[in-house]
Amino acid sequence: MLAGDMSTRTLDGQGTSRGAPASVRLRVALALAAAALLLAACSRGPDARFASETVHRADVAEQVSAPGSVQAAGQGEITAPSSGRIAELAVRDGRRVRRGQLVARLTSDQVDDALRQAQAALDAASSLGAGVPALPSGDALEALGEVQALVADSSASVLDALRAGLAVLPADRRSQAARRLDRAERRIERAQAASLRAAQGAARTASATTSALSAALESATAAQRAQAQAAYDLAKDQQERLVLRAPIAGTVQLGRVGEGAAAPAAPSVPGLPEGAGEALQGLATGGAQPASGPLLRAGSQVSAGQEVATVLDVDRLTVAAEVDETDIALVRAGQGGTVELDAFPGARFGARVTRVALTPGGSQPAGGGVSYQVDLDLGRVLDGTEGGTPPAARVGMTATAEIQVRSAPDALSVASSALVGRGAGQAVYVIEGDRVRLRPIRLAASGEERVAVAEGLQAGERVVVRGAERLHDGQRYPGA
Repeated sequence: MLAGDMSTRTLDGQGTSRGAPASVRLRVALALAAAALLLAACSRGPDARFASETVHRADVAEQVSAPGSVQAAGQGEITAPSSGRIAELAVRDGRRVRRGQLVARLTSDQVDDALRQAQAALDAASSLGAGVPALPSGDALEALGEVQALVADSSASVLDALRAGLAVLPADRRSQAARRLDRAERRIERAQAASLRAAQGAARTASATTSALSAALESATAAQRAQAQAAYDLAKDQQERLVLRAPIAGTVQLGRVGEGAAAPAAPSVPGLPEGAGEALQGLATGGAQPASGPLLRAGSQVSAGQEVATVLDVDRLTVAAEVDETDIALVRAGQGGTVELDAFPGARFGARVTRVALTPGGSQPAGGGVSYQVDLDLGRVLDGTEGGTPPAARVGMTATAEIQVRSAPDALSVASSALVGRGAGQAVYVIEGDRVRLRPIRLAASGEERVAVAEGLQAGERVVVRGAERLHDGQRYPGA
């Protein structure tokens, strides 16, 4: 090759020909950068965004969390049956009472007036209906019988006298006269029988008329007496209800003087946004709270329906928890759990489910869905009492119940973070060699940090527990 046919080229310090075209230099630079990145990655080791663990056995307990409040095991309200005045308070506030024990006596002018009026109406109704006087049909029949007997005797005498005179008549006329007498006798007998039947019919008609009148009058007066008796019984019952007794055994909490005063209601305006109705009601009432005052005492006035006292069975407390519809299928009577009260941070009480409601509760979440009330017996304090007085739960305290719905002791388990949603089921990424494989599993229980696996995994297999959402089936595992 001639020297003149070759161009002179020198290499720079990086091995790149200074005389090379720009495109060649760019490709070389990119290749060198990629190699540098690869070397840097190799120097960093496994990607810290991913982590794995070995499938192993553990105790897993699945719990359902639900907000609620503390309630008395039993509660009975004692209200005034009508407006009146407290004549006697037989118990003091906070005292224990037996079921049926006298709590208070009321007096009511309204009830007393109603009872007097009902008694007067009953007395007046009872004096009615003496009956219709009976017509003298029996005496008339007896007199008619006597007249008929006299007539019959007279007729018989006349007939006998006529028959006695037949003997003097000629034979041909005697037989004819005898036949006439016989016919006359029969006519008299028929006339007497018809007269008797007519008299008897008239007597029966008179008796029926008397009976009908008597029955009608008795029916009318009986209806009046029944109405008066019902009014009297109602007034008497109302008076007896002024004696107020404890419906259950427990502790008495007396009502207050101002209870029962109704706040004015705001007009209903359809189509208001959420929360606006409450604000409108607040404007209508001026933001005032329901009226309250000192405890009721003897001489206090009460209105119909006003709470005079409440009896609470606080020897046993319960928690009424609201469980979301997505969890209610797992909750059953007899399941155990724990309860935490906002009033005592760090303290936990034992609890056990006693009842699961069949229908949703009254208050529904604004975002949709429903909740069901679950009642739990509140047990003893489990922990959180170190260095202080054991907490004492009170009615109305805010609570959070943790109900243990499923448990899987000594079961194959993985961290909850390993789960990957797959339709209606669950799956995890299993590391096989240097690749990851998405494998569906069936859960036995879902704890807060770990889940128990019923099917799909074997002990000793490794699964991805961090970064699983970044992977896809079959790819190389970057966390090795």
